[in-house]
Amino acid sequence: MASMMANGRRVSIAISVLTSIYEGLNTIATSSRPACTSPSFPVHFVYAWLASYFKTHYLVWQGLCGPKMTIFSGEGGGKYYDPQEAHKRIHKAEFVSWACNMIVKNRTFKFVDNGDAEELDHNYFVAIRSSYLTLRQGDKFITEPYSPHRFGRQFGYFQDVPGTLKYDTRAASLEEGLRYWRLCILSKSSSKA
Repeated sequence: MASMMANGRRVSIAISVLTSIYEGLNTIATSSRPACTSPSFPVHFVYAWLASYFKTHYLVWQGLCGPKMTIFSGEGGGKYYDPQEAHKRIHKAEFVSWACNMIVKNRTFKFVDNGDAEELDHNYFVAIRSSYLTLRQGDKFITEPYSPHRFGRQFGYFQDVPGTLKYDTRAASLEEGLRYWRLCILSKSSSKA
């Protein structure tokens, strides 16, 4: 990916970042001693997601236009919520910013993956379908199952049945990793949403 960027090619780091986050959080969640694990993942993306989706962080004045995640305060600048308020914020729709996850259309929208979509629409379609996320680290491929069905249903785009990702694969060979990557970014599949 770095070499493609160096050659001026536009790339998306979303899949790699999400895979890294999933792997880090899964390492913590599956450990018998979570405090003794030391996974490395880009937690600043998690803070930005929480800040954007649940309004958990204060806005920071930006003199220059930069990445959207820099408009939020960091870890130390998060708003404090007691357990009841945190529960309310997560489970009540009035506290959630829906617009950060959906394409705004002023009409009913049917997407057909026939290769003619605008890039933004196609990227959104990729984001709401189940897949295996991949990340290459040195000579190994990390894979994480990704099923956004809970989020997809919130917005009326439900593309799979929970549980269809039958294999909980966490590592893959080079060939398998490339296959999973291609499946994740697949286009012209004639799928509809």
